[in-house]
Amino acid sequence: MSRAERLFDRMGEPLDPDDYDWSAAADSPVTADEVFQLTYAAQVEWATEGTFESLDITRDPTVSRFLRIWLEQERVHGELLDRFLNQTGVDVTLLHREPRHRRGARRGKRLNQLAHRVVGDDFFAVHMAWGAVNELTTLRFYQVIRQRTSNPLLSTILGDIIAQEALHYAFYRESAIERLDGNERAQRITRYALTHLWRPVGLGLRCRSDVDRLLGLLLAPKPDLVRQIDASIASMPGLASTRLIESELAAVTIRAAA
Repeated sequence: MSRAERLFDRMGEPLDPDDYDWSAAADSPVTADEVFQLTYAAQVEWATEGTFESLDITRDPTVSRFLRIWLEQERVHGELLDRFLNQTGVDVTLLHREPRHRRGARRGKRLNQLAHRVVGDDFFAVHMAWGAVNELTTLRFYQVIRQRTSNPLLSTILGDIIAQEALHYAFYRESAIERLDGNERAQRITRYALTHLWRPVGLGLRCRSDVDRLLGLLLAPKPDLVRQIDASIASMPGLASTRLIESELAAVTIRAAA
């Protein structure tokens, strides 16, 4: 059994919305920045339905099992954030159900199928490494929001979400390492894909200015955290010296000055 497979027993079931005292949501106010960040996060979590559709192209039983666990848990994360915001008087629009995003998910599946035919099973090294980057950045986003919030219920919800996101990240990372280790071709393909094609999670669902605002609020003030994220990514085989988040933040600064 691989290190990634051993994580299944720790993943557990999706969180249960009935475990929370929703009447406490309004006990402490949430800021306008928190509303923006949580709305963004809820929409992205719900949109894993489309992400799953575009990536459900493998016959690998381990990856298939993980993706189904991941989808069930991520959708509940979206539900929890959505419900919290509803309790504070904020309605969340589920963007992923708009026709253009449904079409995008179907188009993404066709592109992934094509990529798989072109590069073979090394495609899944890219998939796992890309997923690790997205899960790690999402995990750190939630940690920063939790550190800053004065709302106890939100802190509890985010703590529970963070615990599951950490296991999702661990699975993606271990699976990526298994596929990259000793495979120079997979390393080259993955490095190229991440350095040339990767963009922050949520871009496409939300506009570029929203993504830049999120990065500016959560990561730009924390250079040590940015270095830690980049170091974690760069420690995977073949990805040494990559600086994905640092480069993305530099681009945010350039766009802001233009």
